Amino acid sequence: MGALDERRGLFRRPPAEPLQLTTGPLTWSSPVPGKDGKTIFAAGFANRGELSRFEAKAKQFQPFLGGISAQGLTFSKDGQSVAYVSFPEGILWKANRDGSNPMQLTDPPIYVFQPRWSPDGTQIVFDDASAEGEIYIVSAQSGIPRKLLPEGSGKQSDPDWSPDGHKVVFGSSFMAHDPNGLIRIFDLESQKITILPGSAGMTDPRWSPDGRSIAANSFDLHTLNIFDVGTQRWSALHPKMEMVFPEWSRDGQFIYFQRHWGDDRGIYRIRAKGGEAEEVVDLKNLHMTGWAGWTTLDPSDAPLVLRDTGSTYIYALTLDEK
Repeated sequence: MGALDERRGLFRRPPAEPLQLTTGPLTWSSPVPGKDGKTIFAAGFANRGELSRFEAKAKQFQPFLGGISAQGLTFSKDGQSVAYVSFPEGILWKANRDGSNPMQLTDPPIYVFQPRWSPDGTQIVFDDASAEGEIYIVSAQSGIPRKLLPEGSGKQSDPDWSPDGHKVVFGSSFMAHDPNGLIRIFDLESQKITILPGSAGMTDPRWSPDGRSIAANSFDLHTLNIFDVGTQRWSALHPKMEMVFPEWSRDGQFIYFQRHWGDDRGIYRIRAKGGEAEEVVDLKNLHMTGWAGWTTLDPSDAPLVLRDTGSTYIYALTLDEK
């Protein structure tokens, strides 16, 4: 607190320039001045999580990849490599399947959101959350990110590869809840962008493993829409709950998602051809962190979450007037 001690009468006569009061890794709440005029109270948050995998036999979550503080996992098609986003830093890393030999692929101020590994294992696309809607692509070898789409392409979100690796489907509404959002497809060879017909008000596109379908959430997060690439027609699934983080099962028969709000918070799945949603994992008593309580699947369809292991303390910062 030495820097604070040297500033007399700070509350009575504010300096012309802002004065930094703290340093370190904590995130701070809004400060509240004490009645004595010499003390500031604030909550300091140490954000951290533990990557965990649901073990079906044990029926509980257990640390995965050593319990690193990471989210947004994406696995290479051959299953030999994994990429993830460190929490809370938002930096993209790649590593071997067991987490060994990690390599950093991005740097701040880029904050990586929803990375996706290309089918050939050479590149990763992701959303830059710091820019509120710009898609980047980075080589899995060099780690030099560049913008994927031409300038003037508008807002971009949630990129996902076609299984042949020639196209990227993406949304146009960052964090959903946009009735004017559209689903678009970028052809990497022609560099052309096309709008998926009938996709107005949709978000979170996900290409099916066989390439025949594209799933997209409604902007109100209550309807899963399935686009048949062959017939160019949509069908709708109604799980009767709010859905976030939809993911196809590896065989393409199910779509998993998280029911994010309400008393029945959990991971559910629904058949792509229709039917009732069924609960896979109960999350009601699990404290999660990351991107709004992020969840995904590993290559065996086992759910992954980021358990909250952070801490919060109330601090009193005292100004000592000598």
